[in-house]
Amino acid sequence: MPIPTSDTLADRLPAEVLRCLDDTGQTYLDSIDRIGSVLKQMHCSRPLVVIDRRAVTASNLSATVEAALADVDCLWFDEFTPNPTSEEALRAANAAAEHRADSVIAIGGGTCLDVAKMAALAGSENADRQSDVCRGGSTESLSPLPLMAAPSTSGTGSEATQFAAIYVDGRKQSISDKRMRPAVVIMDPRLHAAMPASIAACTGMDALSQAIESLWAVGRTEASARYAQAGGRLIAESLVSSVCDADEGSRFKMMWGAHLAGQAINISKTTASHALSYQLTQRFGIAHGHAVALTLGPLAAANATTDATNCNDPRGAEVVCGHVQQATSVLNATPAQMPSVMSDLLRQIGLPNSLSEAGIGENRLAEIAASVDPVRLGNNPRRLDTAELHELLRRAYTA
Repeated sequence: MPIPTSDTLADRLPAEVLRCLDDTGQTYLDSIDRIGSVLKQMHCSRPLVVIDRRAVTASNLSATVEAALADVDCLWFDEFTPNPTSEEALRAANAAAEHRADSVIAIGGGTCLDVAKMAALAGSENADRQSDVCRGGSTESLSPLPLMAAPSTSGTGSEATQFAAIYVDGRKQSISDKRMRPAVVIMDPRLHAAMPASIAACTGMDALSQAIESLWAVGRTEASARYAQAGGRLIAESLVSSVCDADEGSRFKMMWGAHLAGQAINISKTTASHALSYQLTQRFGIAHGHAVALTLGPLAAANATTDATNCNDPRGAEVVCGHVQQATSVLNATPAQMPSVMSDLLRQIGLPNSLSEAGIGENRLAEIAASVDPVRLGNNPRRLDTAELHELLRRAYTA
């Protein structure tokens, strides 16, 4: 299969990025036109195509996608909302089963990819098993369908991960299975060119936060750190221009930077800013990437105070503080500078830069702090109790 690595990318991406891509274990295509030929190589002819039609239409690629899949028997699925539910995931899985799909293709943003992952995971199972899996049940003994992903946003990095975020009875649940990680990734810059500034801003902040959180996470490894640093540098140098100018060069770098941040977070997992963000999104409707970014600055400052009494990381407080310094250096900042640096960055890309500006009342902060899933906090390098979370939120309340 075509792999756009050194021959086609060497003049556009740093060598450290190319080395990272060589190690991901995924196959890369640089054009959505090639989907049909790849399906033939995989001996697949009946794909379920989970598609964000708005994103594809905005990119003027509807005819291109249809032509690329003209020789296979497709079933198209687009029945999902921005925060996908278990019911929507189940409908996608049912559609795959009814179509007797032999593969799944995702073309769209993080939501689209999450739904497609669930369809691939459960699409060959019976109805009862599908229902259980789509509600977060056991994924053992499943026979997932092959999955290809073509992301249209530069944010979640879902095309690089084994996770799908699904809302089950109103609560966000991360479903994990290594077999949900797409084998083939189509990184077509044309899909990213038409991203509205608001989406580029929110998804870009998600990608930046993933790179930074990955660098201080308890789950950090040597490999995740390489991905996070390489991706973080691309994101830092291109985020503002990607949002404000929408130029092709910046969008290209953001596409690959977000992908590497996804590779990093697939290994290290997320930390406290993501744990807090789920409450901000669920209760107040703040877009996910924006919600994460609102607490990232105060969290960096808090994590830099890790000591022997509050350290979660078995490598010790001194190592943690070094990791935090390395993480904030992505933005050429010290941990103490991060609250103001993040506030300024949010302002530059047109997003409210505090919880108060985002419309959250100060009287709701204690409620948010008390509602955070403590399991999700276990990967943060510094232990944070409810009172400390409340204080962190208070610092994020004003710019």
